[in-house]
Amino acid sequence: MDQSFGNDFKELVRSSTNIVDLVSEVVALKPLHGGRDFVGLCPFHDDKNPSFHVYPDRQSYRCWVCDAGGDCFRWVIEIERVPFPEALESLARRARLEVPKHARSGGSHENISRKTDSLVVVEWAVNLMNQTLRTGPTADNARQYVLKRKLSDETVNHFKLGYHPEDWNWFLEKARGKFTPAQLVSAGLIQERNNGPGYFDNLVGRLVFPIFDERGRPVAFGGRVLPGGNIESDAKYWNSVESAIFQKRRMLFAFDRAREAIRKSKTAIIVEGYMDCIACHQAGIMNAVATLGTAMTEEHVRFLRRFAEKVVLVYDSDDAGQQAAERSISRFLAQDLDLRVLNVPSGKDPADYLEAHTSQEFYKLIEGAAEAWEYKLQSVLRRTDSGSVAGRQQILNHMLDFLAESQGLSGTVREDIILRNVCWRVQVDERTARQQLNELRSKKKKGGIFRRDSDRISAEFAPRPENAIERAEREMLEIILTCPETIDLIQHHIGADDFENVRHRRLLALCIDLWKEDGDLPELSRLIIAAESDSDLLSLINAVVDTAEEKGIFRLMTDQPNRDEQPETSVPDHLERVLGPILERREKRLNLVSKQILSQSAKPLSELDDDIKDALRRLYNFRQSQMGHPSSMK
Repeated sequence: MDQSFGNDFKELVRSSTNIVDLVSEVVALKPLHGGRDFVGLCPFHDDKNPSFHVYPDRQSYRCWVCDAGGDCFRWVIEIERVPFPEALESLARRARLEVPKHARSGGSHENISRKTDSLVVVEWAVNLMNQTLRTGPTADNARQYVLKRKLSDETVNHFKLGYHPEDWNWFLEKARGKFTPAQLVSAGLIQERNNGPGYFDNLVGRLVFPIFDERGRPVAFGGRVLPGGNIESDAKYWNSVESAIFQKRRMLFAFDRAREAIRKSKTAIIVEGYMDCIACHQAGIMNAVATLGTAMTEEHVRFLRRFAEKVVLVYDSDDAGQQAAERSISRFLAQDLDLRVLNVPSGKDPADYLEAHTSQEFYKLIEGAAEAWEYKLQSVLRRTDSGSVAGRQQILNHMLDFLAESQGLSGTVREDIILRNVCWRVQVDERTARQQLNELRSKKKKGGIFRRDSDRISAEFAPRPENAIERAEREMLEIILTCPETIDLIQHHIGADDFENVRHRRLLALCIDLWKEDGDLPELSRLIIAAESDSDLLSLINAVVDTAEEKGIFRLMTDQPNRDEQPETSVPDHLERVLGPILERREKRLNLVSKQILSQSAKPLSELDDDIKDALRRLYNFRQSQMGHPSSMK
């Protein structure tokens, strides 16, 4: 972990961060056990059932399937793909803490400063363009367009809509003395000229839609050319290029405002454009979001699945809208959610529809949206004569090709249900259709293998079976984390070298180091700090605490018959049972070392091999530690 910030500041940031609130920005969480534990769909693998747990008291998280784990710093590192210093600065700003100035200096933090600067620059530009739209003398045309689209002042301010005047150096002039051209370029506000020195502004003469990330930070812009203006462009809309703070393939417009409504309704409505999304929100349809000039991606669907059980894709009812819908749905058919498709009637887009209809009428359309496979079937039926044998065969071929393209669907219950419905509607034998589908898949695979998501996850994340010794090591860690005061006794009997499992060895070493070097008991809060955001260690710590609670380790350690008569140096019965296999294995190893020493006894010490020398040293240290700490252990 980066040491330039100082441990005190790191722990101030950690203690000022509510990890449940932080994770909830990306994962919909449900409380368990009275709020001691929160659960949701894991963002680190294709989770079908909630397996991702967040522990407020431990200020950490863990997935019980893929074993991803960490604290608030690790979360930001993994989700935002940033190094630790940047994660710490991000969390500090979130907690309204001032980052120590000495920690900002040095070339190692150049990337952090650049990203931080970009966020500051984008926020400055948002406020500048919003003020210009509301009061600027050059924004009359933009204000007329806003009125024409029936957007209220409240909506304009809520979404921070803005306007960039028809001036190719406006940003450069306004930023003079505040930001450098390089900072404006990094934030996506200006570009270098291709045909000579200098720069030119993006977004010129456009109504501007700021794009916010899931944490509500402005990170990019979309801009629409205004009718009646002097700016000509082949592209009606312009979106910011991707940058360190903006990845459009995984972001959704207005998600920061729609998150809570999506979580409560379990439904996400996805429209195609900024104006459609804003019109939905203005009408009270708060669970609407929009893609950012791209088609729906699997990243979008996986992200939304953490919050919603149903996703409704809303497209215009013209030919282009219907074709876009058909292109989208085959990739998501196998996803574990209720995917629906809606074409707004009368050739209108959602914004136009809501000008003439109420939100209740729009919600009725949403409720009646067809399932994705049904939408595809209806589209094929409209284009094909179902009254003839050749027509029915053509319809079946289209649907089988549609199912074959959906990777991950093969062999699932969902596929069985869809295929059965299709065969009934087309009046063909299901067994014949299934055989044809299997043959089609074989051709498409071209030697590759499709596996169901559940099979892939099971193979990838299935835990390796533990042997008896590893179980004993795990139970020893459960004892230490449940009764940290036992570490003084335990470290006189075993050390990290006595553990076989590498992960177990690391955690035991951390516990012993805390006690021997710092004089601190390996209590949970201290271990989490000492782990320094190491994902593997934090995941193991959470896993050990979970299993310790399930087994009732505290009760096993304190349930000692005739406890009052036991001397203080005695070893609890349960600890003695767990230590037994570990000590027995070490004795076998020491006996083996003894035999090797005897076989080489004629040799001087300098000629003994390194393994024997190392074993002798460990044997000597062990015997010394036992003599220094007598106990009732046999």
